Formats: sequence, structure tokens, C-alpha cells
Amino acid sequence: REGGGLAQVGSFLPSAPGPVALGPSLCRRPSAMPKEKDKDKGDGSGKAEPSDAVSAKEREWPELIVSSCADATISKIVKGTFRVSTLNHGKPVYKKQEKAKGLDVLIYFWDDRDGLELCGWWFGPVVGGDQVWAFHPSRSSLTPPGNEWNIPNDGAIDPTFSITMKAVGGSSSKGKAEEGGDDDAVRKQLELMKKEQQEFEARMKEIQGRAQERKLREEELRKRGLEPEEADKKTGVKRARGAEDDSAAAGARAEEERRRLEAEARKRKEEDERRHAEDEARQRREEEKRKLDEDVARRREERLRQEEEDKRKREERRKNGAEEERKRRELEQVRRREEEERRRKDEAKRMEERQRKLNEEAKRRKEEVAVLGMIEVLTRMACAVPEDFPSLEVMFDRAMETLLPYTGRQRSVLKTEAERVLKRTRGYVKQAELCRQDWEDWYDLRQQMPAALLEE
Repeated sequence: REGGGLAQVGSFLPSAPGPVALGPSLCRRPSAMPKEKDKDKGDGSGKAEPSDAVSAKEREWPELIVSSCADATISKIVKGTFRVSTLNHGKPVYKKQEKAKGLDVLIYFWDDRDGLELCGWWFGPVVGGDQVWAFHPSRSSLTPPGNEWNIPNDGAIDPTFSITMKAVGGSSSKGKAEEGGDDDAVRKQLELMKKEQQEFEARMKEIQGRAQERKLREEELRKRGLEPEEADKKTGVKRARGAEDDSAAAGARAEEERRRLEAEARKRKEEDERRHAEDEARQRREEEKRKLDEDVARRREERLRQEEEDKRKREERRKNGAEEERKRRELEQVRRREEEERRRKDEAKRMEERQRKLNEEAKRRKEEVAVLGMIEVLTRMACAVPEDFPSLEVMFDRAMETLLPYTGRQRSVLKTEAERVLKRTRGYVKQAELCRQDWEDWYDLRQQMPAALLEE
């Protein structure tokens, strides 16, 4: 408050922190102290708008038409029409006509004061704020580049995103104009703005000097024990007495000095009232800024909370997916083991069936061999003579021991037949032996008989 009414316009000075706020349009730049009736006018942020601003028609900036991008959430925020709103770090700041989710959407340039990695063009709700949506590292472009933006700011370049510069006259081109005329116009606008800013800085220095002088004079009067109003009254009385002794010209000069002091007193009073109003406006702006910062912090906390919740849900989904995958693999392994066991059992069953068939076939063939062997033995036994009967009988007994048990269903029939053949053959052999014995006896008897008797 000791700056002599400079608190209101301090945001316009180059030493003020953050971007230089110039009101709702870049066409309006302050060139002198704002009037009291204009001190609360501006772009809604609480910053004063100069009373002698240049007409918007004398300096028209082209609008920017921002297209959509691949990110659906960011696309809803940045897509739209932008107009020049303020100046920051020597380059224009573009503001979207409509708000997105209650926040302003700005395109601004930030120089390398915080590092080269932060130097470039940004999309964000506040100039120099923490929350941003897109970034372009260009340092030489006077206006926002037309393409090759990183969306989101730490992501890759989005080839679908573009910024089109639409001139006030109606013609449009890409965000960074391909023709040289657009760049020249932008440079002229910036040069004119810088020139006006320099003039304004000179006026501010002059106002500060006057305020400092006035402050020193008031302090000197207070040291003398006089208030500025009393000093003005005493000075007026003293000059009035001197006017009685002096000439008429001296009286006129005294009266003029009194009026001047009264005018200065009224001006100081008006300045005090204006400073008070400015302090109240500043407090309102600070309160609004505090509320905005709280709202931004709340939104940031909500966003962080939402991100944590999304991360937790993703982690849960990942864990659930891993658990489901583990269960699926276990089920797959169980199914494979069961399938393998089933195939093994089927294979064993097939092998067993095959072995059974082979055994049956071998048994059948063995029965056939045994039957044929028995038939052969019985046939030879049926044709036996006394000379070979003992050997055939031995062969018959062996066949009965080794072949008959394996003849299967024909065993009983073959056994019966074998007993019949053996009995018949024995009878025949016995009868043949008796006949041979009778013949041998007859032959011996005949040999013993006389020849004469044999001739008779």
C-alpha cells in the first residue's frame, strides 16, 4: 500500500510473478493508471482492465480451431475455438471460449527459466500450473504449432491432432501458418505490445517516483508534529497574513498555493479511498484465487484418489486373472492327467484284449493239434498188429497223457473212442496171438508126424 496506488496495477509490471494479465483480449493493454470506475472490470479474474485500452478492431488476432485427438477424455477438454486472452513470457495466451468441467482451457508458452525440458507450448487450466493435458517443445514458434503435439503431455505424438489458425477476415490455415504473412502480422502485434508495455513501465516508474516524494513529504510533516491537513491550513493562514503586507500579486500566489494544497489533500483522500477499494478488490481476487486453488487441489486429490482406485482395481483384476489362469492351468493339468490315464487304461485294455485273442487263438490251435494227434494215434492203434502193438501202446499211453488234456470240448469223445479202440485192438492182438500159437503148435506137430502119415 506504500506504492502510491500501485497495488492494483502491480500485476501489469514485468517484475510481477507469473504471466502478465492484460484483460479479456490481447487488444487491450494499459497505457496509464486505470480510472476508479474501471478498477473492477476485467476478464472475471479480478484484474483491472485499462480505461484507455486500444480498440479491438485496431489489433485483431486470429482464432485457433483445435481438433479432437486420439484420447477421448482429453479430446472433450481441448477441442473447440480459442481466442487470445493474455500475454505470457512474450507470447500470446489463447483461451477456449467454453469451459471444460468448470475449468478454463488455455494454450500458453513457458520459457526455459525452469529448465529446457519445461520450455514450450502447453495446454492447461492455469498458466504455469501443475495440471496439463498436452505439450509441444517448440521454442521459436510465435503461435501454437499446428501439429506434432504430445498427448498426453508425457505421451507420444498424436498424429490425429491439429490446430488450425482462423484469421478474423474468414480465411483459415494450419496453426503455424504456412504463409509468411501470418508470421509477420504476429511479429508486428508482439512488437506493438512490447512497445506499449515499455511505455507503461515508464509511466509506472514516474508514478512510483511521485508517490515516493509524496510519502517523504508526509513523513517530514509528521516528524514536525503536524498532520498534512493542519499543515495545509497553517500554510494557508501564514500566506494570507503575508498577503496583507505584500502586494496583490503575492496574495494571488498565496491563494493559488492554498488551492493547490487543498487539491492535493483531496487527491490524497481520493487516492486513499481508491487504495482501500483496490485492497478490497485485491482481497477478493486473492480469495477467489484461494478458492480456485482449493478447487484445483481438490480435483487433483480426487483424480489421484480415482487413479489409486483404478490402480487397485487393475491390481485386483490382475490378481483375479492370475488366480483364474492358475486354476485353469490346474484344471488343464488334471484333465490332461485324466486323459492320459484314460488313454493308458484303454491301451492296457486293448493290449489285454489282444493278448486274450492271441491266447484263445493259441489255445484253439493247440486243441486242433492235440485232436489231430489223438486221431493219428487212434488210427495207428486201430491198425496195430501183434509185432508193433507194444510200441503203439506206449505211444497211446503218452498221447493220453500229453494230448488228451488239451483237446478241449472233444476230450470226452476222444477219450471214449480211445478206450474203445484200445479195447478192440487188445482183443484183436490177443486173438491173433492165440491163432499164431495154434498155428505154431500145429506146425510143430506136423513136423513130428512121419512122412508116410503125412502122404496119406
